[in-house]
Amino acid sequence: MKKLLFILYLLFSLNASSQCVSNQSNWMVPAGTYQPGQIVIVDYMLGNWWQLNSNWIIAFQLNLGSGWSGLQPLIAPTGNGTQSGYWLWDIQNTYPSGLNFGPGWRFVNTGFFSNWGSSGTGPFYMRFQLIVGQTCTASDLSVSINVFGDCLTGGWNNGACCNDPAYNIHNGVVQTVPILTSNINHY
Repeated sequence: MKKLLFILYLLFSLNASSQCVSNQSNWMVPAGTYQPGQIVIVDYMLGNWWQLNSNWIIAFQLNLGSGWSGLQPLIAPTGNGTQSGYWLWDIQNTYPSGLNFGPGWRFVNTGFFSNWGSSGTGPFYMRFQLIVGQTCTASDLSVSINVFGDCLTGGWNNGACCNDPAYNIHNGVVQTVPILTSNINHY
């Protein structure tokens, strides 16, 4: 009986703390500190999406610090499933659940499964470009990404679903160059 209770406890605790995303990675070119006006290319890969309770992947939301002044999508997510549809770059969208989304890519279904997302499980690869804002202060250059499933957006409702924390890509601030002036002589 103790073994059975232990196994049930283990299975319940695994399900309760499970995450739908795994094997995330990123690259930034150039790497390092960034100065005003600099262009940065960001590559992100989600290695695997676990479809907890048939929860399909539907969106990748970018979260950017105030130091970025430009954002441009370069490569939409790869890794579609068997459903018909496409990845759309969107600045803002409100899902049926009330989730306010954007900017980022969201999956638009064109077949029977409306608002369900992509049945793909990965890997998903994408690329975007950022520009460091013109500033003389050490503004926030953080970059993170949220991955959403269709049960968070209102497309599917089947019990527990994934609510993964944002994946941190970069933490940093704008590296400002001090302004040097010559000595001032008073006569």
